[in-house]
Amino acid sequence: MSEGVAGSLGRSYDVVLTCGPEAMMAEVAALCEAVGISCQVSLDTRMACGIGSCRGCVKKGARGSNLCVCTEGPVFDSFEVAWRA
Repeated sequence: MSEGVAGSLGRSYDVVLTCGPEAMMAEVAALCEAVGISCQVSLDTRMACGIGSCRGCVKKGARGSNLCVCTEGPVFDSFEVAWRA
């Protein structure tokens, strides 16, 4: 799938929206970053409480922060996510 994205990024795009397996979203995000296109990712985690209290949906953020997917997301700018954490 990410090969198709790579072939399409030569066109004029302002933003790419992606969802799916994290490995694929990480690759799409890297491709977009390489050509300077904004990328939005939709993270999918278990959301036990849905209000952030249980912290079961937390993902590592790129700047050492934690991203609470159920209350702060589930859509994030790709640069906010620590893909290789």
